Amino acid sequence: MVTESKAPIAVISGDLVDSTALNRDEYERVLAQIKTIQAHISQAHRANQHSIIRGDEFQSVIHDVANVLHYVVMYRVAIKALGKPFDCRISFAIAEQADLREVVSESMGQAFVLSGRGLKAMKHQQLVFFCANTDLEDRFALLIRYLDRQLSDVTSRQCEMMLPLLQRDRPLPYGELAAALGVADATVSKSLKAAGWGLIEALLAEFQQAVEAHV
Repeated sequence: MVTESKAPIAVISGDLVDSTALNRDEYERVLAQIKTIQAHISQAHRANQHSIIRGDEFQSVIHDVANVLHYVVMYRVAIKALGKPFDCRISFAIAEQADLREVVSESMGQAFVLSGRGLKAMKHQQLVFFCANTDLEDRFALLIRYLDRQLSDVTSRQCEMMLPLLQRDRPLPYGELAAALGVADATVSKSLKAAGWGLIEALLAEFQQAVEAHV
């Protein structure tokens, strides 16, 4: 069954970094983590769809388009939270007009093309953004490069602390987060500051507002 979508959609295309170096246990852990994130994204909007391809590639179709960067960061942080061997590359795109099928990998549209091509063309970066609205793409080009650099540098422990903040639909007090992780409040505050969480959070909010205003 094919559903024609005229409204803007976002497509997230990603793959695991050095997946062939993972042993069976590591692969099972990261696969479970990807599925957990995809389930969370679907809870946020029931129309969102996902696929896992050839074991080391994943894709998400996002209908709550303004939240796509939030989901992208959630993917990256969740995978890096597993430890040093784990990371991923992500290309995401926003565009109108798509033919959506039950199997995500069989769907078509400009967002799929832009995101897929971006992933294949990646060389040195691990996060890229494309948009049919070139003004929006240009506006965030440098900021996405900054975000990529920041996420590449964070530790797995810092990611472990950021992930619950990304998974909540309301602010999570640091004291509550510290209690859940079994660490001191000061440890949480220091780790999140070192990870640049305040700037990441501000960028997510700015991106969401810009998409809501222009897409």
